[in-house]
Amino acid sequence: MEKLDFLQPHSQEVAQAIEKKMDDFFDQLMPKNSNDVIKISADKVKNLETEGIRLEAFLDYICAKHGYLMHGSITEIKDNYLKSQFGNVFASDRSAIAIMRSIYSNRNVNLEYPYQYDDQHPLKLVVHTPEDGRYISQDNGFIYLVKKDGFFNEPAGSWQFVSQSPEVNYFIVVETKKADFNHPVEVKNDLGKE
Repeated sequence: MEKLDFLQPHSQEVAQAIEKKMDDFFDQLMPKNSNDVIKISADKVKNLETEGIRLEAFLDYICAKHGYLMHGSITEIKDNYLKSQFGNVFASDRSAIAIMRSIYSNRNVNLEYPYQYDDQHPLKLVVHTPEDGRYISQDNGFIYLVKKDGFFNEPAGSWQFVSQSPEVNYFIVVETKKADFNHPVEVKNDLGKE
């Protein structure tokens, strides 16, 4: 069977078949009447990939359908909530951003990427590092799905959503791998040079 790329245009019939596969995969993972956090391992995600469905497409579809936002982190969070040291929890409605943030840390570097992107203005990550060129990049990371309620879009029209609550419960955690980020990355050793 030919593998399909969900991010490419397809006929309505093919698109519906892909959506059904994603719905079936999601439904199999969701227990009925449970308050437990659902964990989707990278191994489980491979099942989608064998069907030609990339993690980015799956997360964008499921989050839009079920009203979730995504928070990417290189750290596995043991509590059932996201907690901010700075008073706000940030999330995205675009999975590429969450995947990127699950793999690349902004610790001691500046991650530069646009608030808005599309086919004409594609997403590109530029990592501005100190002269030593060091930055943190993980082979695996985590995306935490949170309900959209209580978040506001800032800046308006961007992928970024902000909660003024310092703690936000998450309901699903998805393990990512570096190969899930399918966008260009450029590293510049220019941090602090002006």
